[in-house]
Amino acid sequence: MSRRLLALLLALLLALTGCASPEEPEEEPEDAMDWGLYQAQADTEKPEEPAEPEKPDAFTLAYYKDSTFDPITCGEGVQQDAAALMYEPLFQLNGKFQPEPVLCDSCAWDETGKVCTLTLREGVTFQDGARLTARDVVSTLQRAAASDRYGYRLRHMVSAAANRAGQVVITLAAPNSGFLTLLDIPITKANTEHQLAPTGTGPYLFISGEEGNYLQANAEWWQGKPLPVQTIRLEDTKDRDTARYLFSSRRIELLTIDPTDNMAAVTGQSETASRPTAILQYIGFNTASPVFGDPAVRAAFSRGVPRGSTAEAQLAGLALDAQFPVSPAADLYPKDLERVYSRDDAMTALTAAGQNTGETKELTLLVNEEDMFRRTSAQYIAENLTMLDWHITVQALPWEEYLAALAGGSFDLYYGEVRLTADWDLSDLVGTGGALNYGRYTDPVTDQLLAEYLAAADRASALRQLLTQLQSTVPIVPVCFKNYSVLTYPGTVEGISPSSTSTFYGLENWRIHLSGSPAS
Repeated sequence: MSRRLLALLLALLLALTGCASPEEPEEEPEDAMDWGLYQAQADTEKPEEPAEPEKPDAFTLAYYKDSTFDPITCGEGVQQDAAALMYEPLFQLNGKFQPEPVLCDSCAWDETGKVCTLTLREGVTFQDGARLTARDVVSTLQRAAASDRYGYRLRHMVSAAANRAGQVVITLAAPNSGFLTLLDIPITKANTEHQLAPTGTGPYLFISGEEGNYLQANAEWWQGKPLPVQTIRLEDTKDRDTARYLFSSRRIELLTIDPTDNMAAVTGQSETASRPTAILQYIGFNTASPVFGDPAVRAAFSRGVPRGSTAEAQLAGLALDAQFPVSPAADLYPKDLERVYSRDDAMTALTAAGQNTGETKELTLLVNEEDMFRRTSAQYIAENLTMLDWHITVQALPWEEYLAALAGGSFDLYYGEVRLTADWDLSDLVGTGGALNYGRYTDPVTDQLLAEYLAAADRASALRQLLTQLQSTVPIVPVCFKNYSVLTYPGTVEGISPSSTSTFYGLENWRIHLSGSPAS
């Protein structure tokens, strides 16, 4: 009798008598293992399937309970996201920074290019049933021009008025063919701005009830498009750090963040959609310095800046590397003008520019110490650009000292960040005497091209000429444009496609899955 057969008979006998033998160890199965035993063992070794994310019973956003929803004066962050569902602009920007009409039906310019007449869309009503009028638009634009949030973009608006035909007439100090990209300003009903939630024309309205505050779908919304949910709960938060905690603890379902700020990180699972911005990070030169007064030296420096790895490694892929002060997401970005950059090319160009003399040049790159991402990016670039005779030291200064050093010209290089306007008006950044032109760059050709671009009917062609000039004279070195992140819980939201200025762009295409809902 074989050993295997004997073992099987013994096991059967023990089973029938109800006895077990602690002295007889279980024999390992032979190669010809019983299939049932093999299958049972294989099943126990299979990794567990990941659990289906638990769906929320309601869609909830964070907000500041005691703060205004007025889109002109409310603070950055969560309050803006909630307000974006209640108010609509004359034009909205898509993901390519192109203006799309919303409350405005058409626009006409006079022969000077300074006077813009806007015809409003017919049939638009506010949430209280009142009709949208030119007076409401003018009131909002005038408030916006005087506000901290929108004052800069409307700095060249001389006046806004309603004419007898019910149109809005805007007069500018100088022509700007890209002015419509600046009109994604949410419109409120005149004389309601002092309310906690001014009256708007948007798809949701603010409701204050005994069980809390929430947003309710506007049954009379003039656009009549489908909405993903009828009710959006509002969860009170005291600050941005608390909002991140609320998302991490699953008390809110959506959060828009600048992932490069210094707040506490969001924990737990999430799905992320990138929202492009017009926030440029760049390196500026002191063009009055002995080294960087030469455009050839600035151009050589630019050829060695590791833009791609800075955006990918130092900014964790949360930015788009750029060679021009225009977002690569924009339709006007001249991709075909980009050049291949390398450290070796930079060293060759620096030698040709007379910088390889054997005498060490100690250079300082300023950065503000409060921003960790900018500090690490500046250090990374300095290490890559320390070559030949150059030795670049990064000096991190408190914000006020940093600004004072820039204003006083006490630097060789600086790492900066600026929020550009969507018309890509670069006059303050690189124009002679510009408020942000800390490097004192001046070039008559650049100034002329700046003015021609703003007035041009063919904006793409005029911008190419301007950017080609900046590519050769190099007043600054663009590094990257930051992205914001829109966080949602896995499986909760479908169809999200944020634009450059709106988390809720294309809201009618969203699907929100809640527990117990048919969509789930």
